[in-house]
Amino acid sequence: MRSDLVYVLNEGSLLEYTEEIALIFSSAFPEPQRAEWVESLTKEAAAVDETQEADQATAKACALVSKLIKSAPGIVEGKDREIEGLYNLLFAMLQHYFAPTDAEYKELLMHLVKVVSDTSSPAAGDRSVAKYRVLANAFNLLPVQSPERATVFNALFSLASLNGDMDFLCYALDSLPTWLAQWEVLPEQKNEYLGIYAAALQDSECEPDHVNKAYQYLLLHLRYISNETALSQETRRASAEKNVADMLRLPKLFEMEEVMNVPVTTELDGTPIFALLKIFVGGTRVDLNQWAQSADGKASIERFHLDLQDLERKMRLLDLATLCARSVSSEVSYQGIAEVLGVDIAEVESWVIDVIRAGLVSGKLSQVKQSFRVYRSTHRTFEKPQWEALEERLVQWQKSIQTLITTIKTTQSQTRANSALEALDASTQQEPQNSETAAAAASS
Repeated sequence: MRSDLVYVLNEGSLLEYTEEIALIFSSAFPEPQRAEWVESLTKEAAAVDETQEADQATAKACALVSKLIKSAPGIVEGKDREIEGLYNLLFAMLQHYFAPTDAEYKELLMHLVKVVSDTSSPAAGDRSVAKYRVLANAFNLLPVQSPERATVFNALFSLASLNGDMDFLCYALDSLPTWLAQWEVLPEQKNEYLGIYAAALQDSECEPDHVNKAYQYLLLHLRYISNETALSQETRRASAEKNVADMLRLPKLFEMEEVMNVPVTTELDGTPIFALLKIFVGGTRVDLNQWAQSADGKASIERFHLDLQDLERKMRLLDLATLCARSVSSEVSYQGIAEVLGVDIAEVESWVIDVIRAGLVSGKLSQVKQSFRVYRSTHRTFEKPQWEALEERLVQWQKSIQTLITTIKTTQSQTRANSALEALDASTQQEPQNSETAAAAASS
């Protein structure tokens, strides 16, 4: 989606444009009415072309273009390129005969957007590519700061989301934060839009990449709320709580320390949802169960539509990652894992496989030893205890490397000494042989 598209009418007459548009749109009328409707519009167009007075001609042309646009029935029969060309012509005529500041300009533009993006129709998914291209062209038609851009993009976003075609917007989603900053819309509207985008990206039918992008928009939303002083305290609090709850719901989001540092998140301190966030950042499964059994926890689960089983599963994976983080380059017994997770030993291997798939841990299972050797593990937080553990591990590595270097040097010295002794022995054995040879030669 570009932002520098300009529509230019070619050297046709208004009559020619009207005939072309009317003939295509007439297919939406009952057959007995088609000819009459087309004829009435072409007569109006001919009258405009024959009008000598410039102001009168302009007024009649605007009235005719308005009538043509308002008669647009949406996506009609025809090839996608023809449909796109038809609406490009309508957008060009709108741009040519109306100024963006005209009251009717916005009304006509929004009508075109509405009939193309109608998501309430059972056939909303039909001809989706043509609809996307038409709406994208409408978006590009508008100035960068135009508030109508937000309306057009939201229509396109809703349609693509409904049809499960978020791939069409993959590049637009990368540019969307910049566009949001440019659009001249109210802070409350931007707050609403960010919520809509993040919610759509969390849909279970979205691709994994889009679900991951949901976190980016939820975090962007939190930061926007933090910096936007025009929002009411009630709006800030409600939006922040919902965003945090949505983040906790994301199945592949495990590192949430960054969320704790957003100013608006800290304002939630003392609320049940903030307590839950703290548990996921530094608590355990036991803490989660205690929270869930409290009155505030039960109310929050119901209020934010949280799934306790999903939360418990995520918490178990985090507990396992924390256990492994304390045992990097060593082994963790199946029994120790079962105790931390609160599961039977028979389930340990499946949990270890799940935590590896989640990207939190890497290592090797040993059924013979009933243990898991940890190669790497993710920390939920990295504070003083983690720094101290890292320092201790580095010191151990340093000692190990020093011991290895000393061993290598000792081995090299012994090797050189042994080589020298072998050379000396070989020389000593050769001297008697040389003396015997010389004596034999003298006697002969």
